[in-house]
Amino acid sequence: MIKFFRKIRYTLMETGKTSKYFKYAIGEIVLVVIGILIALQINNWNENRKNTQYEQNYLQRILKDLNKDQVELEMHFNTDTLKLDAFTEIMRIQRTNSITSNQQAYLTALSKVQGTNWFEGNDVVFNEMKFSGKLALIASEELRESIQNYYKQVEEVIKQENIYIALQTSAYYRINDYTDNAFIREASIAPRWNSNTNEVTYEDIIHFNDNLNEVQKKELLKDLTILKENILYSNKVRTTLYEKGKATIKLINDYLEKKT
Repeated sequence: MIKFFRKIRYTLMETGKTSKYFKYAIGEIVLVVIGILIALQINNWNENRKNTQYEQNYLQRILKDLNKDQVELEMHFNTDTLKLDAFTEIMRIQRTNSITSNQQAYLTALSKVQGTNWFEGNDVVFNEMKFSGKLALIASEELRESIQNYYKQVEEVIKQENIYIALQTSAYYRINDYTDNAFIREASIAPRWNSNTNEVTYEDIIHFNDNLNEVQKKELLKDLTILKENILYSNKVRTTLYEKGKATIKLINDYLEKKT
């Protein structure tokens, strides 16, 4: 095709048809420019199509992570409720000096306050987008900000839980110090390393807790209140995260639906 146009141009030059040559040359330039513009347009279209595919892929992956977070948070809500109920039961029984008459309730409550539950979350996809600059692929500013705000709240949840875990550890250490319950703690150790000469029974635990002096009871109630307050605050920031997650999930679903 190029040879064909070149031949026409040479013919016009040889025959002295200068004006026609210039008109033809301008037309040829216009055709070249149009060709370049079309090529750029096709290239842009292909890039936009690729970016749209990347965007939808990332959003689908983030959507999976958010749904996993929702399930995990619901589990923590249940655990928080059980622990708060258990701590409250322990405190009520302690305040009324009725451990002996409520032995089973007291033991059940003690078993429910053991251990620590913390939110782990799923942020691999978000961090991948964040550190690779791919967040800009999300065309909707509202959606992009919603996702970023959600993961800022994740950081706040983790920060609060770290505080709670530190306070919980300190509270349990204090309880161990002023109640001197080493024989009960020893009972939880594997038999090979358990130094108790006699098996620790539920009756021993009840007897021990029922015979704390007034100072010990006061300190115990104070620390249990601290633990409850921190569970409540952790629950509050988790609830905020849960609501942000629900709102972001809806935004992503609506956005993807419009794209299809």
